[in-house]
Amino acid sequence: MLLFTDPAIALAGWLHYLAFDLFVGAWEVRTARREAIPHLLVLPCLALTFLFGPIGLLLFLALRLARGRFALPVSGGVA
Repeated sequence: MLLFTDPAIALAGWLHYLAFDLFVGAWEVRTARREAIPHLLVLPCLALTFLFGPIGLLLFLALRLARGRFALPVSGGVA
C-alpha cells in the first residue's frame, strides 16, 4: 500500500496492469478468430479483462473449454 503513495511507482503499477490487459485482450481476440468463436461471445471477456484482469481471462478460458466440448463438428467437405 505504501508503494502506491509514490507517483512514479503508482504509474509503473498502472502501466503494468494496462499492458497485461492489452496483451491478454489481443491474445483472446486472435485465439477466438482462430477457433471461430463469435465475437459477441468474446466481448464480455474483453470487458472483464480490461476491468478485472484475470477474471476476464478465466471467463475466456471457460468459454473456450465450453465451445471445445459442446461445439458441433464443422464438416470440411462432402463425404
